[in-house]
Amino acid sequence: MPMLIIQLAILIAVAFVIGCVLGRLIRGKKAADTDKENTIIAAALSKPAVDENPEPVASIKAVVAEEPLKDKFKVVAEAVEEPMPQAKTEELESDPESIEEVLVEEPVAEFQDPDRPELLDMPLRGKPDDLTAINGIGKAVEGMLQKLGVFHYAQIAQWNMEESAWIERHIGFSGRVARENWTVQASKLTEATQRAVPKKNAKPKKAASKSKAPTRTKKTQA
Repeated sequence: MPMLIIQLAILIAVAFVIGCVLGRLIRGKKAADTDKENTIIAAALSKPAVDENPEPVASIKAVVAEEPLKDKFKVVAEAVEEPMPQAKTEELESDPESIEEVLVEEPVAEFQDPDRPELLDMPLRGKPDDLTAINGIGKAVEGMLQKLGVFHYAQIAQWNMEESAWIERHIGFSGRVARENWTVQASKLTEATQRAVPKKNAKPKKAASKSKAPTRTKKTQA
C-alpha cells in the first residue's frame, strides 16, 4: 500500500512537470505570434498613406527642360549657318612655282652599297657577251647575272674581292667567283674579244687608166 501511494505521487509530479513545460511552450508560441502581429501592424501604420490620384511630375520636368534645350538648338543652328572661312587661294594661283616647291619634295637619296659592282640596265650596243664561255658559268648562272645587270666580260674583269662577294651573295654561290677565277678568265676573254675586232680596211685606190698615144700612120707617096 505505501508503495502504491509513492508511485502515484511520482506520476502526479511527473505529470505536473510535463504540464508546466507544455504550458510554457504554448505560452511562448502565443507570445511570439502576438509579437509578430504587433510588428506587422506597427510597420503598416508607419507607412505613409498612398494617394490614389498622384499629381503628374513628368509634365513639370518637360516644361522646365524645354527652354534650355531650345536655346542650345538655336546656338548650334546659328553656328552652322555661319559661313566657313574660305581658304586663300589667290597667292597660290598667282605663283605656280610656289606650288611646285611645296608639292615636290627633294628625292630621297638612294642607298648606295659600297660593295656593289658596276651594273648595267641593258647590254652595250644591245648585244651581251657569252658569259658561259667563262668556266663555272652555265645558262642558269648567266641568267642570274643578267638579271643583276652583268652582260659583259669587261664588267666581270673589274670586280675586286668585295664586289665578287656581293655577286656571290646575290646569286647564292659563296666563294665561287674567287674559286673559279672568273675575273681572270673575263680579263683574257676581254683581250681576246678586242683583238678579234677586224680593222676597217682602207678603200683600194682605183688604178689610173693609161691613155694610149694615138698611132700616126705615114702616108706613102705614090
